[in-house]
Order: sequence, then C-alpha cells, then structure tokens
Amino acid sequence: MARAEGAAYRGRVIRLIPFIVLVVLALWGIRMAARKANTIALRRSRARIVGADRPGAYDWDRRTDQLKREVKRVGGPTEQRADIVAWLDAHVGVEAYVEPKTVVSPLSVVFVDEAGEWRRFELAEDRFLKAIAKERRIKVMDATSVGYPPRIRRDRPPEA
Repeated sequence: MARAEGAAYRGRVIRLIPFIVLVVLALWGIRMAARKANTIALRRSRARIVGADRPGAYDWDRRTDQLKREVKRVGGPTEQRADIVAWLDAHVGVEAYVEPKTVVSPLSVVFVDEAGEWRRFELAEDRFLKAIAKERRIKVMDATSVGYPPRIRRDRPPEA
C-alpha cells in the first residue's frame, strides 16, 4: 500500500513539473519585459532632460545628481543670484553659454546680450540657471560644443 501511495505522489509531482516550469518562464518573461520598458523610459526621459533634439543644447544636471550632492553636502561657489537677475534686467536679447565644471574652474555661465556685452557668473549648480532660463525664455547652450558668438567684443573686458 505504501508503494502505491508513493507512486501516486510521484505521478502528481511529475505532472506538476511542466506547470512549474511554465510559471518560472512566465515570471522571467515579465521581468525581462519590465527591464526593457524601464530602459526605454529612461532613454526617453534623458532625451527630454538633455535636449538632444537641439544641437549644442546644454546637458542639464539630473535631479538625482543634485540630490546626491545635497546629501553629501558638496559645496560649490556662492551664486550671485541678485547680480545675475540685475544683469538680465538691464540687457536685451540675452543668451546663456554654460561652461562645464573642470578641475581648474567651477561651473559657470556667460550671458551675452544682442549688442555683444557679456558677463561671466560662477554657479554652484545649474538649478537656478534652469529656472531663470525657463522663466525668461533664455536660450541656453553648451559653450564647449557651440563656442561663443562672434558678437562678443573680445578687445574689451567684461563689466565688473
């Protein structure tokens, strides 16, 4: 009698094996599809942030990078926000050229107006620049990829 029960039990287990394999394969397929969907969504969100549709556009810092710096308390130069706003109020047709952070120099932005007047400001991060560019509809470009406009008067130092 014990042999008959053991054989019946084995028969049930053997019948369940294909079902278990099918469930494992289905879970694996769902996992792979979710991973692919996340990759596609990440690419799309980066394209929106980076501005890949415009050549020479500045690559904004990702919000996660900004939060990491805040948590680590990584400081930067003090931003002269009042001076930036005052300069923008006094000039017309302003474009912003962002100079990336290097070992030697901090992140900075050069504002150039339509007459060729310009001024450089150091930034702790690009969050303030992003907000003011959106508010005032200022075109922001990466200085390393597009260079500076020819209207900058190179023979004259910037305003103090």
